[in-house]
Amino acid sequence: MSDQTGYDTELLPLLGTDEATIDNRGRILLGKKKRERLGDSFAITIGEFGCICAYPAVSWRARIREINSYPPNNIGRQKYSRFLLGDSDDDLTCDPQGRVVIPRKLQEMGKLKDKVLLVGCGDRLEIWDPVEYESYLSNPDDYCRDRRIAMENAYNEMKR
Repeated sequence: MSDQTGYDTELLPLLGTDEATIDNRGRILLGKKKRERLGDSFAITIGEFGCICAYPAVSWRARIREINSYPPNNIGRQKYSRFLLGDSDDDLTCDPQGRVVIPRKLQEMGKLKDKVLLVGCGDRLEIWDPVEYESYLSNPDDYCRDRRIAMENAYNEMKR
């Protein structure tokens, strides 16, 4: 079942906050519940707030469908798809130990070092550097404001 946006409303939400470590190979161990809710295959990208976002495949496909529902020459679509898709990776899976590799470029963009926070946000799992997350929590309206505004403007321009 899906809502008017095309998102699957039957998915079990990603919930809770966990601490994890990113090893020297860029791997993060995900807890069983989060792995199950992400599914066998998922996508990651840099989010509006500069953290890394992991989306279950069904949610990711719905976002792609929404973007592709607008004409390719729609300037807003072009801008928004660059933000969302330009630094993303899909068809990710966990290894038998429950670890996923975060590509080096996304590690750098998300400022991920050795410790990370895994924050369940319903339709996605956010992966944060703990210092950045505290910075966000202390002032969410201003944190990463330029990127958020640019993405929102591109999205709204796409929908016109």
